[in-house]
Amino acid sequence: MKVKTFWPLILVTLIGLVIGVVLSCGGSSGGGGDDDNGSNDDDASGDDDSATGDTWTDSSSGLTWQVTPSSNYMAWADAKTYCQNLAGGGWRLPTISELRTLIRGCAGTQTGGACGVTDSCLSYSSCWSDPCNGCDPGAGPDDGNYGPAQLTGNGNWYWSSSAVADGDSHAWDVNFDGGDVYGYPTDYDSYVRCVR
Repeated sequence: MKVKTFWPLILVTLIGLVIGVVLSCGGSSGGGGDDDNGSNDDDASGDDDSATGDTWTDSSSGLTWQVTPSSNYMAWADAKTYCQNLAGGGWRLPTISELRTLIRGCAGTQTGGACGVTDSCLSYSSCWSDPCNGCDPGAGPDDGNYGPAQLTGNGNWYWSSSAVADGDSHAWDVNFDGGDVYGYPTDYDSYVRCVR
């Protein structure tokens, strides 16, 4: 009795399975689907990478952060809108105290450090002091930055949602290149890292 060889049928079945798995995982070489790599946004209407699996939860604060921040600088009002409009819902611009929980390796501006700017003290004249100037730029523990290694784009200025209490149209900002905490005019541009 002759045994039939089914190798062509097996080969076609395997190829079909591989194609099905690739397509179901969103793998395609041209648009459609979200690659979540943070450098190539598949949705031309905005940065959807940040709200579709590109998150990190800080165990010390319990806050969930975008791993990949905004791809562009923007003014303070636009930063608040950007966070509110992220896919997945619940995103917002962090307060200054929340943003400071991300500072690593700069004792003066880390949470609990000598810099007095917090959610309960937002006055420039009463709360800001020399330790708020941060540390040596480019000398932080994360490849020169003073932010968590789990986040990308750390060496930049980021907006908080906290307005400077005695600053006309100013809001608090953190620079992760030097660990600085400072109040800038709200029409200046900074990067945005949303929280929920």
